[in-house]
Amino acid sequence: MQKLYLIDGSSYIYRAYYAIKGLSTSKGLPTNAIYGFFNMLMKILNERKPEFLAIAFDPKGPTKRHLAYEAYKAQRPRMPDSLSVQIPYIYRLVEALNIPILMMEGYEADDVIGTVAKKWEHEGYEIIIVTGDKDMLQLITPRIKIYDPMKDKHYGESEVVGRFGIQPAQVVEIMALMGDSIDNIPGVSGIGEKTAKELISMFGNVENLLTHLEDVKKPKLRKLLEDQADNAKLSRELALIQTDLSINIDHNEFKMAKPDPDKMIELLRELEFSSLLKLFTPSQPEQGEENYTVLTEETGLSKVLKRVSDVKRLSIYINGDSPDNMVSGITGIALSVKDKEAYYIPMSENASAGGILTFQQVKRLLGPYIENPEIEKYSHDIKRHITLFKLAGFNPQGFTFDIMIASYLINPGRIDHTMESISLEYLQSAITRESDILHYPACQQADFIWRLVDKLDEKLVDTNVRDLFYNIEIPLAGVLADIEMAGVKVDTDILNMLSKEMNRDMGNICQKIYAIAGEEFNLNSPKQLSVILFEKLGLKPIKKTKTGYSTDEGVLTELALQHELPAEILAYRQLAKLKSTYVDALLGIINQETGRVHTSFSQTVTATGRLSSSKPNLQNIPIRTEMGQRIREAFVSEEGCILLSADYSQVELRILAHMSGDELLIESFKKGEDIHTRTAMEIFGLSSAEITPEMRRRAKAVNFGIVYGMSPYGLASDIGISQHEAKEYIDNYFARHTGVKAYIEKTLSSAL
Repeated sequence: MQKLYLIDGSSYIYRAYYAIKGLSTSKGLPTNAIYGFFNMLMKILNERKPEFLAIAFDPKGPTKRHLAYEAYKAQRPRMPDSLSVQIPYIYRLVEALNIPILMMEGYEADDVIGTVAKKWEHEGYEIIIVTGDKDMLQLITPRIKIYDPMKDKHYGESEVVGRFGIQPAQVVEIMALMGDSIDNIPGVSGIGEKTAKELISMFGNVENLLTHLEDVKKPKLRKLLEDQADNAKLSRELALIQTDLSINIDHNEFKMAKPDPDKMIELLRELEFSSLLKLFTPSQPEQGEENYTVLTEETGLSKVLKRVSDVKRLSIYINGDSPDNMVSGITGIALSVKDKEAYYIPMSENASAGGILTFQQVKRLLGPYIENPEIEKYSHDIKRHITLFKLAGFNPQGFTFDIMIASYLINPGRIDHTMESISLEYLQSAITRESDILHYPACQQADFIWRLVDKLDEKLVDTNVRDLFYNIEIPLAGVLADIEMAGVKVDTDILNMLSKEMNRDMGNICQKIYAIAGEEFNLNSPKQLSVILFEKLGLKPIKKTKTGYSTDEGVLTELALQHELPAEILAYRQLAKLKSTYVDALLGIINQETGRVHTSFSQTVTATGRLSSSKPNLQNIPIRTEMGQRIREAFVSEEGCILLSADYSQVELRILAHMSGDELLIESFKKGEDIHTRTAMEIFGLSSAEITPEMRRRAKAVNFGIVYGMSPYGLASDIGISQHEAKEYIDNYFARHTGVKAYIEKTLSSAL
């Protein structure tokens, strides 16, 4: 049976927008939703290979539902400007892929999808609706199914019956009674999902239920339905997906066609999605046009090195046998001194391999050139290359250009800075990862690095970051390599002791939770926890998701003010996270030879220019809780040494004082006061001697949070207080720091 795929494009866009943050072009155009949408779409195309396909989008302006009920979706915030500006590009993307767009003024994408699905079903097709919207479940029939790509889950009739205990067509009846907070469909106040399912199972639909209210046994429930009958009818009308719109369908338009490569390449370059260009770039010329040579004898290598002496520069790419620099050995080195020319030196530890040079031979011949600071060396990720050379016994000098760092400085907001994406953007050529010719990929890397240097150097000048590149970032790469190799000593006895303590404490908290709840349940199951909190304990739900009531950290923090169980759940989760993320993880990544943890620092991840670290993230080792502080105690110095921590003294707040002219801030800094203690005194109305470390910590969160526009919700989540308290903190701060408030308002106004 032929299949038609119908994609709910509008829900895709929102999911993509909130799933990816901080992506933009060098000109400042946000691209996170476009990029996420494209990847979601390509996943469907590649995995499902649909024969027929269309994408439906919501139109601009109000729909029939808004006319029927003015408050429909009224609680939803307006579309962020950073998303709305991306919508036209998403339409262009779909059109360039030659996929038909379905959109009808006055009707939501749901109605268009419902109509098309029913028409194609009647003509004998199987329909797959790609969406995460549970409203669509009402459309399911033996030939119409739902696929949620985010959960990778299929829904047919049996899944709906298993989930709701009713048929798909009755989903709308349940929604009419329980309502939908996401779309602001009122439903019948006081009726939840459980009661709605029971009523529809008994009466079949809302109309029959309202006709036979005398058969509803519970007086209170019957009264609710009598008083809110109009709400139930309206809610059913709002929840019902229309399937009878006037839409002309040409089956040939829905048949999958090949993308327009010219339009795709033009759009992807405009969006600076360099890593995606390879999907639409014509295949590379046959391998062999370039002059890539394998060097297996000393004479051949010596001739190449003579050319290096003449030009005083070379590009390098190292093949290693592990992605972990600290344990990786060098298996081969590729060099280039001219466009479309490269040489690969495979090597072995001993002569018994035969036919290739030994490591010692290569080190003897190549070493003087690697260690000569007068010979410029170029690569992609010079920190990796410096590390591998040093661990192999070289003393590398003269690494002056890093393709990865240059790409980052030219556009910190781009998706990635891999050789693949950079080569596609600047050379319009794709990197070959696999080849029948074993030396080809490494030679190509060295060749492309050589070709890219001059192009990127010009761009560094154009973007006014050349001095930053040569005077700060390149020297820093070598320093970071040394820091990574040195590593940090970790006391495994402390970590093992903490792991045992945490297991014990988690067990105690778990038993306490069971005692409070009156039963045992899976603490890691949001669904089971939701039943305990909102049904058994009767706590009022704060937030609803597509799958039920939320039990995330923000919700539990609010509920903890009303009942002790949410607080215990938070304590359990915090311990579990500390144990898995830090204690157990650290024990697993200690280098067996050095007994140290060797993190990896990156200069090219954050858009703000800060360093980031991974495996482990040493910048994120917890400190706020007692257990977090004990984890930090596991990081120790060598005997006779100390660990030194150095930081700017509240540099951002000093800049804020200067920029805003706030008199109180300026006065505090001039007096040399502890600015966080001063803020705590202002917020809590206490003297310096009365301020506790916890009060100072909260004041610090206020000081830095306000600079970056933190909301009461964000502050509450950050320091574990109610939103009401957080708002009071912020209001008190602005009441005293009028200069800061005026500066923020002026800055926001000038940016609009």
